[in-house]
Amino acid sequence: MLQNGYIAARKSKDLKVLLLHILLIFISQLVFLLGAGFGAIQFFSVLLLSVFHFLIDFGKYKCKRSFCNSWWYYLLDQGFHILSFFAVMVPFSNVDFFLSHDLVVVLSVMVFNGYFVSILVHFITSDGIYKRDYLGYLFRMVAPVLYYVSTTVFFIYAAIMLLFVWRIVKHSKSKSIISSVIINYILTLSSSIILTGVML
Repeated sequence: MLQNGYIAARKSKDLKVLLLHILLIFISQLVFLLGAGFGAIQFFSVLLLSVFHFLIDFGKYKCKRSFCNSWWYYLLDQGFHILSFFAVMVPFSNVDFFLSHDLVVVLSVMVFNGYFVSILVHFITSDGIYKRDYLGYLFRMVAPVLYYVSTTVFFIYAAIMLLFVWRIVKHSKSKSIISSVIINYILTLSSSIILTGVML
């Protein structure tokens, strides 16, 4: 999320851009994890998490095989990122974070929907170059906010979005676009319900 098109396109080709990406990740993790009880151990845990992030992304930087541009590799890559969080989370059990738990949950699901779902669906349904889909980001990132506010509002939103999905399916001649829209819709609503429900 903390990368513009320039960083996203070049972090797997230019070591300096990859290091800039890691620095931005490190700073953002500090902001999210700061709170009462945050000390040297937590700081070094964030540093270690950034090192893990660098090593995972450096693997992509060094890999020039076609597998490294597949959705299987993307899932593996994201799995390693998630495991790295688990590897360093113990020192944070006594930290009283400045950001509220509910806010962090909603923001986390927004990021998951906005980026993970988007890129995964792209890998599954397209052979082309990934392009940012700002309207899709909006659809995917609003869903967990609405679910948090009210499940009734969320399901009204889901019904309205279903009308848009149906319209695209009815009028599009591209199987790639049709499958992309349907999978995005299903994954976004499912992850908003499941992830927000589990983490709250």
